[in-house]
Amino acid sequence: MISLITTFAFAQALIGLYVLPKQTIFSRQYLYLKTLIALISIHLGVKLFLLSVLNDPYLFGRLNSFTTFSYGPLLYFQYLQFKGKSLTRTHKVLHLVPFVFAFTLYVSCLVGQIPSKNPALFQQIFEVFVYLLMVSVASYTTWLLWKLVPDTQLSRRERNLLLQCSAFFMSSVFIGYCTSFFNAWLGTHWDAHFFPYLAFGIICWICLRFFLTQNYTQSKPAETARETYEKSGLSDAQLQTYFEALEQLMRREKPFHNPDLSLDDLAQSLKISRQQLSQVLNQKAEKNFYAYVNDFRVQEMIVLLKNHPGEKIAELAHQVGFQSKTTLNTYFRKVTGYSPTQYQQFLSSPISEPSKI
Repeated sequence: MISLITTFAFAQALIGLYVLPKQTIFSRQYLYLKTLIALISIHLGVKLFLLSVLNDPYLFGRLNSFTTFSYGPLLYFQYLQFKGKSLTRTHKVLHLVPFVFAFTLYVSCLVGQIPSKNPALFQQIFEVFVYLLMVSVASYTTWLLWKLVPDTQLSRRERNLLLQCSAFFMSSVFIGYCTSFFNAWLGTHWDAHFFPYLAFGIICWICLRFFLTQNYTQSKPAETARETYEKSGLSDAQLQTYFEALEQLMRREKPFHNPDLSLDDLAQSLKISRQQLSQVLNQKAEKNFYAYVNDFRVQEMIVLLKNHPGEKIAELAHQVGFQSKTTLNTYFRKVTGYSPTQYQQFLSSPISEPSKI
């Protein structure tokens, strides 16, 4: 049965990697989500090889995968990317230190210990290893669930995606631990990998569904938003009034210059609730908060590039409220089709159109 579940999850991960829509393959918008699917496929592929090809249940049960230490950080990075925020390279490296350490330990065991199947190594090191990876996944997913449940700033699809992935990772750790505990207590032999690998397959399916339904949901944003807020009590005339006030505020006072601008800040400026502002953005602007604000930043960035052709892009980005170059590039390319550097080069020599490559 465990071989069947591992095969199912591995096949689901491979399908997820293969069927990703072409328009998102080279986009950095879902980079961490794609990396997560790729590492899950490596995890399951190695396990399937140990179980089905080498037919070695001992190594299958004892040689825990190093990739597990990356799952929590990758979901955390994707959450920040959805929020329009960014981490420094140093901060990312610090989050991935356990993953690098686990990879080093894993490779050293493959090279030096597997031929002799040293039981002392597996019992003393990998027993601690498995508890550490449980702590890693549990801590990140607990934090994400705590942040995501009350979050109304993310789009409904992005929030549900992260909620579901976090919940399945958390449940896989909990059920896997309970299975190991009852095995030790009752002397049973239930395989603790069963539910975690089933959860991995479901997580890959959730990500695949997110990508495949992306175009469909983007083509009907107004209908989806209307269904979500149909009981809010705001009339269409009120929504239009709030939206016009919002547009005037954004153009007149330019609150988007503040890199830490939040939904609450904007709602307070308009003297409406955050729920009402969220409804205005979804139904009238047909965007979430971060996409709406960053669109204004991009439009002003375009004006600054035209008026200050020799200015450094990083300085202009800071002026309009972008905190990182990655976020700037993502939204600038989404609006214009070009990176800021390509656009600046085109402005300096307008004879030829900028390359999108």
